[in-house]
Amino acid sequence: MLLAWEMKNPFKLLFNLFSSKEKKKPLTIEELRDLKLRKEKIEKAIKSRTYISEINQRYNKMSDRKRKNFFRKAS
Repeated sequence: MLLAWEMKNPFKLLFNLFSSKEKKKPLTIEELRDLKLRKEKIEKAIKSRTYISEINQRYNKMSDRKRKNFFRKAS
């Protein structure tokens, strides 16, 4: 559930991490690595969604053309 929330609000998550008003102690190497992996995961998810969206748009254009051509040939 938390991962789904992060996927929906990646910018909010990153903004909250860097705009904290309280002073934080430096992150450990493991925490930095986890943060980097989380950012990469979010970026990959965004890229994959845009790619899938592009594919869907191309497919819809093709199917619309086929439908139009079918009706032209039938009449």
